[in-house]
Amino acid sequence: TLGARRVDERASYEQAAKPAPAPRVVPPVLRDEIRVQQQAMQDLSGIGHGFGGMGNHPLNDMPASSRREQEMMTELRAMKGMIEERFGALAFMEKLQRQPAQARLTQKLLDAGFSPALVRKLVEGLPAQTTEEADSHAWAANVLARNVQTAEQQAPLEDQGGVFAMIGSTGVGKTTTTAKIAAAFATKYGASQLGLITLDAYRIGAHEQLRAYGRILGVPVHTAHDRASLEDLLDLLSSKKMVLIDTAGTAQRDSRTAELLEMLAHKSIKRILVVNAAQQGETIEDVVGAWRGAEAQGVILSKLDEAVKLAPALDTVIRHKLRVLGVTNGQRVPEDWHRLSSQALVQRALRSHGQSAWRVDANDVNLIFTAGSLGGATGAASPMGLN
Repeated sequence: TLGARRVDERASYEQAAKPAPAPRVVPPVLRDEIRVQQQAMQDLSGIGHGFGGMGNHPLNDMPASSRREQEMMTELRAMKGMIEERFGALAFMEKLQRQPAQARLTQKLLDAGFSPALVRKLVEGLPAQTTEEADSHAWAANVLARNVQTAEQQAPLEDQGGVFAMIGSTGVGKTTTTAKIAAAFATKYGASQLGLITLDAYRIGAHEQLRAYGRILGVPVHTAHDRASLEDLLDLLSSKKMVLIDTAGTAQRDSRTAELLEMLAHKSIKRILVVNAAQQGETIEDVVGAWRGAEAQGVILSKLDEAVKLAPALDTVIRHKLRVLGVTNGQRVPEDWHRLSSQALVQRALRSHGQSAWRVDANDVNLIFTAGSLGGATGAASPMGLN
């Protein structure tokens, strides 16, 4: 009996010394709110059948249930859009495999730097009877030229007269562009009919750069520090045929950008957006949105001499339906100021490039169209409406 008691005590001691079993880890259920929502709907359906309706059930008044239902519908719409987009991309790539002319044109346009969204919209309209490579390229160039708006049919800025403010990001060449237009105007109408104003109070030496140009032209440069002083200067220079305003260079995401646009909100001021044509397409897109390019009189494409690919800039111009008032391609004043036709700009954009590391070959086309969204940058204007 004593031995049996010791055995029982040892067994009890060993049982107590054993560590407690670890709790079972239950993996989380993905999209659990959908499963719960479906179960709740089934329960409500049963209650409705049993009691002649479910309008009085307390679950109907729960805001969390409505919120979960709204989230579920949003996710389903997003999933539907993604599936449609993928199937559209697959159908487009299958079409390229069946039609070599479209495949070659797609490769050409992507290699030039146009966005996949615009390329797809353009290539889908290629006539089926166009099989020769030269014909397809000529057709694409013609369509692009029709959709690039220029000021070729309008009078030059120096002949129009008025008050123009150059706006844009830092370092795009606003001051030099202002000097080029000013020199072109002074050559035709004389320096006495020209007024120059600078708002650039942030960058060291900005006043001196424009004043140096003003001394060459024989035109004094006035400085405005706020909206009140700007309005006073506009009243002072109201008798001038042309008044040019050189503005501060700020990044497109700088809070001072909105302040500057508010300062220029004067009925007589026409804003001209200066865009660096050598920048990436996404950057140009961001600049146009931040500086409200759609509200401007037009755009000036600067630094064409530095741009390896002009297509990203033209892509944004087409998408936002902006008017190209002129281009600059160097530092010379005023020689490097030009007005180009849409055909000349498109031919410049479609010019072949020799950098083999950045060339798009046939194998890269499928990768580009399947890697991401075909709609371009988030929030970007749609490339619809190609004529």
